[in-house]
Amino acid sequence: MALKGNLQDMAVADLIQHNCQDRKTAHLVIEKNEDQASLYFSEGKVVHAVLNDLQGEDVVYQILSWENGTFNLEMGAEPPAVTIRRSWSALLLEGAKRLDEGNIPLTIEKEIQTMATKKKSEQIADVLEELIAGSADIEGVAVVGMDGLVYSANIPQKALDVNMVGASSAAIFGLSTRSVDQLKRGKFNQTLIQGDAGNVIVTKLNANTLFVGLTPKGVNLGMVFAESRTMIEQLVDIV
Repeated sequence: MALKGNLQDMAVADLIQHNCQDRKTAHLVIEKNEDQASLYFSEGKVVHAVLNDLQGEDVVYQILSWENGTFNLEMGAEPPAVTIRRSWSALLLEGAKRLDEGNIPLTIEKEIQTMATKKKSEQIADVLEELIAGSADIEGVAVVGMDGLVYSANIPQKALDVNMVGASSAAIFGLSTRSVDQLKRGKFNQTLIQGDAGNVIVTKLNANTLFVGLTPKGVNLGMVFAESRTMIEQLVDIV
């Protein structure tokens, strides 16, 4: 099934947002004059983009400025490659950062600036919600300060106190940092704690912030670490 339309009726930013929020797998072709851009969505994520010889995120940033043109959306098309790993919201936020270059029209600028002016905690919450919804292995995530303050968390277990997540993560970080230093293993990067009911991953986002991931037991840890890296790459742009 294909959906056709005009960019004057639905802007590029709207097309990205709607396809991702609806968790679609699709191929979006956008044409403007002689230029043709292709965007591929996989289960609600923008994973690949092509425009002439250009690939990846820069394609998205360039076509956000397109006001005139047509689009054709083909449902169910699988992406031929993965050149984008940021979340759709992070892509639009990065687009907002490039507004001072003057290449995004005001009609799109207003929409993207609305996202960009959200409080940092709201931006983190949006990304965590999107990321955990797309993960098959990670069931809880949080962004925590080194002092244990929880900036944002998406923890499904009702019995689990979010403040305890923050305090425990800060304690794990402190112990891990001292241990790595004492054992001459360099600087702390990440630690994994395994229990009989699941796993805890604590990773350093930056000098002041930690990423915490919770998984059930029996998961593929290789996949967990890969998904964690993807989450961290997207969160670093915000925190």
